Amino acid sequence: MTLKKLGIAALMIAAGASTASAQVANGRYQLGACTTHPEETIVRLENNVLTFYESVCTLSNPTPIQGTNGYSYIGNCAGEGLEWTANMMLIPLQGGEIMRMLRDGLVFDYTYCPG
Repeated sequence: MTLKKLGIAALMIAAGASTASAQVANGRYQLGACTTHPEETIVRLENNVLTFYESVCTLSNPTPIQGTNGYSYIGNCAGEGLEWTANMMLIPLQGGEIMRMLRDGLVFDYTYCPG
């Protein structure tokens, strides 16, 4: 292989590694064990939209968090007749089984609930 081809191959591998890094997967998450209740402990992530019990946040401006597989987002949120902006971090842990959310100085660990 020529040096130019090696450089292109290295760039392709690096690009693949960055896109293959684990982000929090779409799905249903719950504080504690996966059950159907209480509903207020459940959050759903679908295509950069977090749906909580009585509010919804659309996530934008994903920024990688150095040293983790997580990302920092700006959440444009609405619920109960109010609108607000929230800075959030979502970090996958334990191979994606846990979604750690940091928001408003608080840490929440949600369990992934398949199905």
